[in-house]
Amino acid sequence: MPDHPTVESLLQANARFYEAFEELDVAAMHELWEHSDRVYCCHPGWSPLRGARPVLESWKRIIENTTAMSFTLDQVQAHVAGHIGVVTLYENIASRVGYERHTSTTAVTNLFAFDPAAGAWKLFHHHASHAAIPEQTEGMLN
Repeated sequence: MPDHPTVESLLQANARFYEAFEELDVAAMHELWEHSDRVYCCHPGWSPLRGARPVLESWKRIIENTTAMSFTLDQVQAHVAGHIGVVTLYENIASRVGYERHTSTTAVTNLFAFDPAAGAWKLFHHHASHAAIPEQTEGMLN
């Protein structure tokens, strides 16, 4: 558990978010999020959700209705400014809902706040929008 915010610990928190999602683990997803009124989430094609309760309920519904989920993350960039962490990336998603298979690519911004008492990053903002498959350009990271 880090005692101060670092880019490495931020990237680990971001990875745990995707692990919880892939494992369809409602409890782990619940633990990763901040429980405050500033929580915000915009799933692709949904109206934005504000506040911990509706956001966590949305994840519960998504997880309970998904048979399988996997991600390939691309162009992950992380920045820390004080106790705020910003992660931008592309999600290449493969999922199965019932017998239907779905694939998509989304451009994502995840915002985290570092809680010094817990020594942990808590997600408070997730915005994912449908996007074209990203092309690699000079200066971009994989």
